[in-house]
Amino acid sequence: MRITAILTLAAALALSACGSRPDDAEPAANNMIEVPEEMIPANDTPPEVEVPNNSAPAAPPPAVSEEQQTLDDADATGLTARLPEDDSAMPTNQARPAD
Repeated sequence: MRITAILTLAAALALSACGSRPDDAEPAANNMIEVPEEMIPANDTPPEVEVPNNSAPAAPPPAVSEEQQTLDDADATGLTARLPEDDSAMPTNQARPAD
């Protein structure tokens, strides 16, 4: 049994010694190569051509007085009730009672 153990140990040592590489060879730093100039694609795309704008320019908005703009905004929001100049308390947009 001792002889078998010694032979097994010797065989294991022999196999481990055979599997190692010498450390003399330096590993390659990288595996990149220089690309030849012929293989570099050229950027020969033509410049973009500006597309002409065929639409007509927008018409300027009509001139509206500030008071008219206020009245238009009030009418659009439903705030058109106004008190008349005379001292009656009835808004102008409501029917007045018959006198």
